Amino acid sequence: MVTHCMELLAADNDYADIMLHEERPNFGGISIEELHRLVYAQVLCSHSSTWQIAPTYLSSCLNQGLGLLEILLLKQPIQDNRLVLKTLELCRLYELENVGTNIMKIAGCYHWKHGRKGTGVYWFQQAHDKVRLDRIAQQLFERIGKSVADDNFKQWEGLLELLGSDIGSAGGLEFLHRYRDFKRSLQQALEGRTGEAARQTVEFLIQLMRNPSTPQRFWLPLLHDSVKLLNCKPRPLLNVAETTLLLNKLQELSMAKLRPDFCSNHLPSHAL
Repeated sequence: MVTHCMELLAADNDYADIMLHEERPNFGGISIEELHRLVYAQVLCSHSSTWQIAPTYLSSCLNQGLGLLEILLLKQPIQDNRLVLKTLELCRLYELENVGTNIMKIAGCYHWKHGRKGTGVYWFQQAHDKVRLDRIAQQLFERIGKSVADDNFKQWEGLLELLGSDIGSAGGLEFLHRYRDFKRSLQQALEGRTGEAARQTVEFLIQLMRNPSTPQRFWLPLLHDSVKLLNCKPRPLLNVAETTLLLNKLQELSMAKLRPDFCSNHLPSHAL
């Protein structure tokens, strides 16, 4: 009542208008009107059913209201996606883009920490958080690289799909997408679904082996898969130049295996 009666007291009364809107040092540089609006807004903030009304009053307090509004929005729980969306809607309404971005980052960190990787990535993407997306992409690349078995790759395939292939400096993602295409095509070729599948698989294989960004740790799994293509009937799938490329990679791999920093994969000992 006190908050709204200010408007009635100031109507057609210049003296009251000056008194109510004058900034006072003993109030922290705010006016009597702003003081009462802030008090009322704090009361509204303390209840879950009324906190969404508080921004209306806080946004009208130009000295301290906007700072308190940012604090209010940042303190909202991020466990419930519906509440996060409501908070983001308020950020857009009051043109607090930086606050909205921070809320999306906080939501992403929360869901990622609690095992909801897909939801976490979604919020990082909404926040355009390139730093964290790059870090996730690098972790994904390293985890898949430690074991390139089909089961391990399938475990991360959904997250790889969600991340996309164009996350800045995370060059490993582009390779993993090509590697995924190769594995899918190889599966189709072995099942004999289409006549072109085998030749398409060879093209994927050669592209990967020629690409300088293909990590050496993936050479042996790729070459191991190529044995299935070399044995395909009734006609050869690889020409002389392609076969020579695979042999050269095999030779390089044989030499690299002698070095102490060689990274081995979970493949049979006779794979090489």
